[in-house]
Amino acid sequence: TDCFKLKKCKDSAFSWALFSVALIATISIRAVNVVLDFNRLWAKLFWYVGIAGFFIFFTYKYKYDHLLHKEINAAGLTDKLLEKKELTSHDYEILGTILCKLSSKKDKVIYFFIFFTSGIALLWAIIMDFF
Repeated sequence: TDCFKLKKCKDSAFSWALFSVALIATISIRAVNVVLDFNRLWAKLFWYVGIAGFFIFFTYKYKYDHLLHKEINAAGLTDKLLEKKELTSHDYEILGTILCKLSSKKDKVIYFFIFFTSGIALLWAIIMDFF
């Protein structure tokens, strides 16, 4: 969600593309252990796709969060809020961006998907290693 540029909570096509990259990376990384016993080439392919996908996804997330952090610091927003000082229109834009970001459904889905597929991968590994 790029609220800062759009001044409204709206998911861009680029954010949906990154969401897809994160889903593919999550599946790929979890699939490594599943196919490792059957085909090492596929396991390596899944590993590279997963690592590259996470690299792309988290690079974007870091850049976006870093930009937001710089805006918060430049505006002195934290101090203004703690001292209950008057906010500018730019301060309200920053706060709106933060709230949009926190209300993103895609982030919640990604976190759940990573958690869920990690559980499945862990269960699969235990079954394969101990049973």
